[in-house]
Parts: sequence; structure tokens; C-alpha cells
Amino acid sequence: MEKFSDDIQKTLNNFIIDVKKKNEYLPEDEERSKEGKRVEDATDSKIEAKSSELMSVSQSDLCMLVADIRNQLRKNSPKPKVSPGTGPQARVTESLREELKQTRQQIQNDLAEISYLRTRCETAVTECQQEKQENIRLRHEVEVLTQQLSQQSEYCSGLGAACCTLLWRVSRSEDTIQSILIGSKVEEFLTLVSNTLNSYVITYKSDWPGMDSDESQFVHGLCGVITNIAASAFGRDFLITNPRGRQLVDTFISVLEEAPHGKSARLKNLILMALYNLSINQNGIKYLSSKRGIIKLLAWLLQEEVATENQVNSLRLVQSLISVESNLNLIHQLLEELPRHVLQELEKDKNREIREFAREISSDIQSQVRHEQ
Repeated sequence: MEKFSDDIQKTLNNFIIDVKKKNEYLPEDEERSKEGKRVEDATDSKIEAKSSELMSVSQSDLCMLVADIRNQLRKNSPKPKVSPGTGPQARVTESLREELKQTRQQIQNDLAEISYLRTRCETAVTECQQEKQENIRLRHEVEVLTQQLSQQSEYCSGLGAACCTLLWRVSRSEDTIQSILIGSKVEEFLTLVSNTLNSYVITYKSDWPGMDSDESQFVHGLCGVITNIAASAFGRDFLITNPRGRQLVDTFISVLEEAPHGKSARLKNLILMALYNLSINQNGIKYLSSKRGIIKLLAWLLQEEVATENQVNSLRLVQSLISVESNLNLIHQLLEELPRHVLQELEKDKNREIREFAREISSDIQSQVRHEQ
């Protein structure tokens, strides 16, 4: 700053020296004449006295002085120094650097995550391929086992149909029935019949098999054996006194309710004959009479069943149940469940057995009603 002042002072001194040199060459009379023109004579002495203290400066010299001083100012003026990290540009740069650093870090993190996910994807693809191969193998095993099971089922059905058909024929002899019931496997046989009937109805209720199928022959053979057992006095007493036998009776009643009409006519016929045979036994008719809804079931069969044999066996069973004097409540149930006009139509049926049984039932009803009165 001191150097700057010295330079300015030096420039001014040089300027004054040059001006003085120029003023020395001007004549005094010219100066006085010029000043006399500007002021009055009274003030000439004062002007002369002051002229020694003042100098005349031309306009060009003054301009040169201003130019020199301006140049000195430009040369010697201190330039502002910007320290690193303090200016706006430095702050922007630092911000960009920080953002670039964060971006690079994020990219590294993303690359690491991509690598991890790629590894997991490759592992999952490998496991998926292995599972596909395992599923193909298991599917093949299932197909093989299904085929084997189907073959075994067909074999068992054929074997059961053959054995039960033969046993059905053999059971027509009363001596054979006693031999069967004395054996150690009779209770297992009764359980087998009960479980087979339940499974058969559940499995084929919506798609009942034909009469000639092994399944139908197997089931019909089992029911035929039970019907023949119930046809003998020893067999009836055994079935109704044995817990497995009573369970089988309950299954018979359930099958009558669940089995479809038409296709199951043969099965229902065998069951109705077995129930009628059981009703001949005193304990048997008591057990059947105690089954709630049995009259309603038989009345429904008489109205809905189209097979003549089933109608005959239903009428025969109804007559057996209401023939006991103590079963007056069953007669009242029959009057409620079986409309009078239906019974009258049965009395006029084309089939002789149906007409006879219907008339006997009407007679028994009237007799019981008069007896009550």
C-alpha cells in the first residue's frame, strides 16, 4: 500500500515540474494583459500577488495526469485472492465430488446385491431343475403304482366276486349256514360286509356300476350270503344278537336310503329280503321296530320304487312290522306317511302279490283301528 502511495506522489511531482517548466517560457506582459481583461484594474495588484502561488494547467496535461494515475491504480491495486474451498465454485465442486462418491458407493452396493441375487437365482434354477426331475420321477412312480393298484383292485374285485358268488350258492343250505356261523372269522366277515357296503355306496352313488361288473357281483354276493343266513332260524338269531350283526342291519337301512333308484334295484331287493327274514324273529322285529323312521323309509320306497320285487318285499316287511299288536304306533306312522289313495292304488295293481299284500295291510290297519275303538 505504501509503494502505491509513493508511485502516485512521484507521478504528481513529475507533473508539477513539467508544468512549471512550461510556465517559465510565458512573458509576464502577456499574462498581465490576459488577466486585465478578466478582472478590474483595482484588483490587479492582488492577482499579481497570487499569481506567484498558482500555476496554469492545460487541459491536455490534466488528462494525461488522470490517465497516468489510472494506470498506476490498475497496476498497483491488489487483486482479490480466493482461498481454495471458500468460493461458490469450490463449494459446488465439493458437493459434486461428494455426490459422485455417494453414487460410486451406491453403484458398488448395487453391483454386490446384483451378484448376490444372481447367485441366488442360479441356485434356485438349479433346485428347480432338480425338483422337476424329481417330480417327473415321482409322477412316473405314481403312474406305475396307480396301474398296479388298478390291476390289484381288478384282481381283488374279480376274486371277491367269484368267492362271494360261490359262497352265496353254498349258503342256501342250512347246514352250511351253521358251519359258517360257528367259525372264528364270522364277526370279521360281518364287519367286512358292512364296511364294503358303505364304501360301495359312497364311491358309486353318482356313477352306479352295471350288474355284470365285478364290483356289483362282489357286493351282491355278500348281501346274498347275509340274506341266506337270515333265512334260517339259527342265522336270524345270531345276526340280531351279535353286535356286529346289528351294525350290519343299520348299514342295510342306510343303504336303502342312500342308494339311487333304478340301478340299485337288485341290491335293495336283497336287503329288503334280509330285513324281512330278520323280522320273523321276535328279537329281530323288536329291533327293527325300534329303528326310528323305518316306516317312513318303507312308505317312501313304495311310492318311489318302480321295481315290482322291491314293492312286494317292502309291502311284506310293512305287514310284518304292523302285525304285532304292540306296534300300534307304527300303524299311525304308516297312515301319516302313506296316503290312503296310494294304498288303494296298490290294491288295484296288476301284480297279484302286490294286490294281496296291499289288501292284507289295509285289513290289518282296519282291524287295529277297530281294536283301539
